[in-house]
Amino acid sequence: MALDEIRKSLDMNPSLDEDMKICLMDLITLFHNKFPNVDLTNLKERLKSLAIIRGSKFLITKSSSYNPLANEMLINLVKINDDVDCRHILMREILNIITAKDNYTGFNKDNAYEALNVGYTEILTNYLVGNESESEYEDEIVATNMIASIVGNDNLFNAYFNNDVTLIMNSVC
Repeated sequence: MALDEIRKSLDMNPSLDEDMKICLMDLITLFHNKFPNVDLTNLKERLKSLAIIRGSKFLITKSSSYNPLANEMLINLVKINDDVDCRHILMREILNIITAKDNYTGFNKDNAYEALNVGYTEILTNYLVGNESESEYEDEIVATNMIASIVGNDNLFNAYFNNDVTLIMNSVC
């Protein structure tokens, strides 16, 4: 899929301002350059109607999250106003959008693998854009790195982008 198709999807979204579209496009281009074989069809479709909801710490407990059912990126304004790396947050949520399926992202079907999914998303985000602030998910990153040493990075990568945790389970067995 060409990046111009992604840009057209962004342009179709009336709820995103031009600055946000440029930021998202820059990060998506970075992702695509690092992982050109990852299918971005899901991202292309979801960008057309993506809503970015800004809220308080009472509604959004972490710095951000993505709701695949509502296709909403939730941003905690209190955490964003602190010394948080906004590029990191946006890239993390782009990864969640890329891997969104039904009511989950990555390999976190039925929330059975939430820590592993969060840890792997953070590892990929750190690889792509780094992190200029303290990570909210240090424990998950450490645990995911340990699991990666057992099952292999390729298996985690394939399971994550194909929404198939059985690839990991089969590697463990």
